[in-house]
Amino acid sequence: MAGKWQLKDHEAEQRLFNHRLMLAAVLIFLLFTALIFKVFNLQISQYEYFSARSDGNRLHSQYVPPARGLIFDRNGKLLADNQPIFNLMVVTEQVVDLDQTLQTLSTLISLTDDDIEQFHNRMRRNRVPFASVPLRYVLTEEEKSAIAVNGHLLAGIAIEPQFVRSYPLAALTAHSIGYVSEINREELDQLSDADRENYGGTNHIGKTGIERTYEDLLHGTVGYEIVEKNNRGQVMRRLDRTDPVAGKNLTLHMDSQLQIAAEAALGEFRGAVVAIDTTTGGVLAMVSKPGFNPNLFVTGISSKDYNVLVTDEVNTPLFDRTTNPYPPGSTIKPFLGLGGLHNGLVDYEFAIEDPGYFRLPGVSYRWGDYTLRTAIGGGHGHTDLLKSIYQSCDTFFYDLGNRMGIDVIHDFMSMFGFGENFALDIAYARTGVLPSREWKMSSRGEPWYPGDTINSSIGQGYMWATPLQLATAVSIIANQGRVVQPRMLKSIDGVEYAPPIENSVPDVMVNDPDYWRYMEEAMTMVVHRPYSDVFRDYGTAFEAIAMADRDMPYKMAGKSGSAQVVGISQEILSSTDIVVSDLNKDHGLFISFAPAQNPHIEPQIAVAVFVENGEHGSSIAGPIAKQVIDAYLLDILELDFVAMEQNAEPETLLSDINE
Repeated sequence: MAGKWQLKDHEAEQRLFNHRLMLAAVLIFLLFTALIFKVFNLQISQYEYFSARSDGNRLHSQYVPPARGLIFDRNGKLLADNQPIFNLMVVTEQVVDLDQTLQTLSTLISLTDDDIEQFHNRMRRNRVPFASVPLRYVLTEEEKSAIAVNGHLLAGIAIEPQFVRSYPLAALTAHSIGYVSEINREELDQLSDADRENYGGTNHIGKTGIERTYEDLLHGTVGYEIVEKNNRGQVMRRLDRTDPVAGKNLTLHMDSQLQIAAEAALGEFRGAVVAIDTTTGGVLAMVSKPGFNPNLFVTGISSKDYNVLVTDEVNTPLFDRTTNPYPPGSTIKPFLGLGGLHNGLVDYEFAIEDPGYFRLPGVSYRWGDYTLRTAIGGGHGHTDLLKSIYQSCDTFFYDLGNRMGIDVIHDFMSMFGFGENFALDIAYARTGVLPSREWKMSSRGEPWYPGDTINSSIGQGYMWATPLQLATAVSIIANQGRVVQPRMLKSIDGVEYAPPIENSVPDVMVNDPDYWRYMEEAMTMVVHRPYSDVFRDYGTAFEAIAMADRDMPYKMAGKSGSAQVVGISQEILSSTDIVVSDLNKDHGLFISFAPAQNPHIEPQIAVAVFVENGEHGSSIAGPIAKQVIDAYLLDILELDFVAMEQNAEPETLLSDINE
């Protein structure tokens, strides 16, 4: 009975306790052993590995983009500058939830769908880990403050300064200087491995104009630096650095004041002006109007702004009128006339009787030559080559072109740059069309007809030329056959630039050097031949230029041209009962150089003007050319030609001008 009332078995409890204590001791020993092993493994065995990983979390190697080279005009005025901005950057490896972070940011600053889309496009490009990616450019002070205050909620978000391109003249140089914009995937793929590495820290690349042509010089060489960042991606300190090499500064032949004057001279017209220094080939002005603001493209143009540019079918601001071709009209007549002289098809005494039209033998169709005399039943009457230039007689050139034939026309005019691009560093300029039998067969699948030659002889039909080509060609006449190929770049970091010329263009040789003098005289009469007793026997541009400014201190050689946009008869165009749309009116053109027929001073500037739907070359384009020449010869060079002719020696004058 005594064992029945026993409450505890102390011995059994002691044995159980000891057993549990032993198990706990063994477990603690094993855990402590594992801890010692783990500490040993972390601190000793894998020290190098985890030390590197630790540094990788706080130490980062990143690119240091080079400063892009500046672009100056010939007088040292900035055409392309670098301006500081602050950008919103994202290090995606340090962002816990990217979508949530973007949502938070959108409540603090303005983030458009374009911003988000372009950010994701940047993310898809080649990038090194922990490299920051732009989310939005150009933060305001208020936006920077809002992000700074909420920085604890925005891991991986940082504000970084950057220099970006700025174009002081904006639309005035949009086509000639061009612009930079964000580099895209296609452009990256076209780069070599070394070049792709050089663009590691750069978001922008030259897209058009000088910015694209001389991208290699302007971009520079990327640098590197080792930085320490905190867990929010903010740079705490810089530990090592290899400085980048800035891009080279470029000086152009362009004169910004002349560029402004040329744009102002065009007024409300759409068109183009190209001015070339005849002594160096330097492009002094290159205006396409209307233009656009290239600054919009630098940090990414919005879809709305871009659509405005591309849907404007009337003004087409993205279209460069200086390097795209149009029918040159009668501006080709001086070159065709020289070809006739050179090939012995006309001489100084040769003349025709112009009835106001031309007919091919056995063909009833009449190619008309509209003049004021046509209304009373006559053309230009007795017309030699001199008169055919200053009166712009189509009939004379119908006859001359027919006798020359398209083969002779093509071969001779190609020496002046028609159908070619003579420019040394404007590779994007189109070559236009200098038609030939082979060209028509290959492009149209048709044979060449005599009527095609008639149209080509007055710069119509298949013949197309750019304003740049026209300025180049007229500069060759100004230089009496000497070809100085157009160029934009003048110097690199202050050192004069001599462009490599792989295929130099030979000078234009004619049978008699006096032909150049004769053609200069004819072109000068276009502007300066006054009224005479013979009805309308004066230069086509006399009223608009020389008569409008009787105190011109220099003579100006020129040739007007009109190019039909659509086939509208002169009777319709002159009718007061029929309204012709402005978009269907003829284009007006004018080529010129100055000073002309001056025994002391060689021609200094050649100008080509194109006025879209300007209708009249002489009265519309001619005065624009004169304003450009005035701005260069009178305002910029500050020359008093009258005083020069009376007092100075020719050698002194030329030396002063060239300096």
